[in-house]
Amino acid sequence: MKRIELLVGLDDDFGRAVARGVIRYAKTRRDWKLYGYGRMFHDVRELETQANPGADGIIARVETSRDARTLAALGIPVVDVAGAYPGLGFHEANNDDFLTGRRAGEYLRALGFRRFAFCGVEGTVWSRLRREGFLEACGSSRPDIPVFERSLVWWKDREDGMAELSGWLRTIPVPSALFACNDIVGLKSAETCALTGIRVPSDLAVLGVDDEDLLCELADPSLSSVRLDCEAIGSAAATLLDQTLRGEATERGRTHAVAPVRIVERESTRIWIADDPLVAQAITRIQADGNGKSNATQICAKLPACRRSVERRFRGSTGKTLHQAILDARLDRAKRLLSQSDYSLETIAEASGFGSLQRFHLAFKKREGLTPGAWRKTGRGR
Repeated sequence: MKRIELLVGLDDDFGRAVARGVIRYAKTRRDWKLYGYGRMFHDVRELETQANPGADGIIARVETSRDARTLAALGIPVVDVAGAYPGLGFHEANNDDFLTGRRAGEYLRALGFRRFAFCGVEGTVWSRLRREGFLEACGSSRPDIPVFERSLVWWKDREDGMAELSGWLRTIPVPSALFACNDIVGLKSAETCALTGIRVPSDLAVLGVDDEDLLCELADPSLSSVRLDCEAIGSAAATLLDQTLRGEATERGRTHAVAPVRIVERESTRIWIADDPLVAQAITRIQADGNGKSNATQICAKLPACRRSVERRFRGSTGKTLHQAILDARLDRAKRLLSQSDYSLETIAEASGFGSLQRFHLAFKKREGLTPGAWRKTGRGR
């Protein structure tokens, strides 16, 4: 039996999802004995004190330089799922961080933003790659975009440096979009905005990474975030370790990058920036219509112009009619409910503003090429 140590931490969604992926793979290997948190667990500090830790292989979330050096000195195969400290010979299975940043930038540009900012964790490869992908998508180089980076410990302390961060946030021209390298950074940034008098999202839209759903939903306003495929990362890490233990991966430092899943949109980015303020107001009202039941007439009734003027200016700015934009918003809401809940299709049709299941099916299949039930089964909205 091969003894496999799982050192990923179970105190956040990332660690728990990675662990699920590892466990799922381990159950297919009869010669693996997996040790995780609990009575049978060794953490990195315990391993450091043991002459023979007894492990045949380790899957770890390496988050400090000290832990990286400790694991490298053990002389046994290690697969790192964090990617923060490359160059020590570890295999790596982690998120495609450059692609994550690029998709974040593309999403924020699609909302109409032309000014951007970035908050990151200094000294880590994953944050740097997310920043680089974001800058590429925004068409900017570092001198063109405000960047604020501090240690992960600094970001985790909700009180430390609040005045410093507040001062930096005040220098960002409004409206702008801020990409935070993870949800911890995004939440502290959004909280500081509230204390500073910066309105989210009308002054500064904020997007995080990891989709820590409870934290993101409880935030005020709720935080939009890039969802990662953490279970796939765990499965890929276990596969790499298994190949190494069987002599199939003899070279050092193999890397498997897993693409992010999608952007989970919440209140912190529900805004549209347009040259025409009337169009921006119309889109913001469409996005704010939580149950999707407002029609074009009702949206226009809340705007300072007649419907004909709104329709003409809206189509000229977006290339869509108001009806098309409302339908798109209803379908996006339906997709979120399909992927994030086990609600029946009838409930989702009603909650998304379609009125009937038949209308929901027809509209969804026309846009996605699949019925809502088939789309849900494919797992496309994970």
